[in-house]
Amino acid sequence: MRIISILLLLFVIACKNKQESSSTTSKPNPQIEAMRGMEDVEEDENAEVMEKTVIDLPENAVARIQRTPCFGRCPIYTLTVFADGSVIYHAEKWVEKEGDFQAQADPAKFQNLLARAKEIGYFDFNNEYDSESVTDLPSTITTLRNGDQLKQVINRYQGPESLSEFENYFDSQYLKLDWKVIE
Repeated sequence: MRIISILLLLFVIACKNKQESSSTTSKPNPQIEAMRGMEDVEEDENAEVMEKTVIDLPENAVARIQRTPCFGRCPIYTLTVFADGSVIYHAEKWVEKEGDFQAQADPAKFQNLLARAKEIGYFDFNNEYDSESVTDLPSTITTLRNGDQLKQVINRYQGPESLSEFENYFDSQYLKLDWKVIE
């Protein structure tokens, strides 16, 4: 049992060191960071695994889905939909293409997404579904704007099945767009 604990500790330290070294070599694109509405946040150990944030959707954005890391090969990306139908896709790791992309979507896609959200009671969901005792799961963070109503739901552990289906529907509406690389 002691050997397993030591191996687990070494694994965690190795992962943390790898994350720290990779974060110092890649420089964020200021244009993408501004479009994503991300604020500079001091990172702690938990922030790298779980990006629990306050709602940070830019004024002209209407929806966002963010998939966060796990200890394995979970897709890591953020997809932001803007009111004019433009979409920004920031693909980090374990996705088909990595990098920053933009596309134009039919506005009906967002109306369909919003209709689905209302259908499942998205705006009445808890703000967070999680458990501190479960550590190796990715989160899916969805944010929607409906007029002056803004809602963000963090789904990491035991969220409603209808929320997971909604997240997959969100992906199906936007991930297959004609993406152009942002340079």
